Amino acid sequence: MQVIRLLQTILILLSRKQVTAKELAERFQVSVRTIYRDVDALSLAGVPVYANKGRNGGIFLDESYHVSNALIEKEEQDDLFLALHLLQSVGLADTEELLEKMGTVYDWSEWLEVDLSQTEITSQTFEQIKEALFNHCEITCIYHTEYGQTRLLSLAPKRVVYKYQTWYLLAWELEKEEWRLFSLKQIREVALKEPINYSFPEEVLIFPQLTVRLRFSKRIAYKKYAEFADFDWKDNADSSFDASLTFAEFDDLYRFLIPLGKNVEILEPSWIREKVLNYVGSFYENHF
Repeated sequence: MQVIRLLQTILILLSRKQVTAKELAERFQVSVRTIYRDVDALSLAGVPVYANKGRNGGIFLDESYHVSNALIEKEEQDDLFLALHLLQSVGLADTEELLEKMGTVYDWSEWLEVDLSQTEITSQTFEQIKEALFNHCEITCIYHTEYGQTRLLSLAPKRVVYKYQTWYLLAWELEKEEWRLFSLKQIREVALKEPINYSFPEEVLIFPQLTVRLRFSKRIAYKKYAEFADFDWKDNADSSFDASLTFAEFDDLYRFLIPLGKNVEILEPSWIREKVLNYVGSFYENHF
């Protein structure tokens, strides 16, 4: 997004005084021509940025310049503020210093608090995986499966993915020689190994999906407008309604269903219905 690139360019120039167009182009993975267009765009916006060509030339700001909060719109400021806080909260990036710097430029109120303490994903796990990704290292880890088993895995991490309200690691599993998605909250004891200098087949990214058709009672019919407005749902004669929902894993399904109690019924598929009944039955046996 150009506005983010422009903002980053200004922050870089404020800290480094002068950089070359080639450096910026490599950093943002764009052409040198695009960088010069960015310089023109900043100039038109009233930012005193200059470009000198030649052997010792580069792009620099007027020394008296201070960033104006008119660079990006209020809605974009809030979106950027939210994104930086989320990245910091889950350990994917250390954005505290950047937030402090930008807080002197943009008038952000304390309207957001993110508490991910119950995600069961440790900051150490994120930090080690991030290091492996940035340095193209192989990792070993203990993976806790859905059935309570543990596996020792050797993985070549590709990227961290957020999907269906769950964090995943897309990685090449060396033993099985295939791309797989691993839930980050089930990864423990990450250890970095040597950098990997060979290529893997193109990844085939298939997200786990549990699609369940549910029937909701008339007691919670309001949810079809409050929570299911974007889903296809069907009204029934008794004022209940049916909807098909997709979950990433059974833990998400359990967390969704159990608070609803008798106000929800699993219609299909039958194997998911049986699995949920067994889960609830085991809970009941442990307490009664």
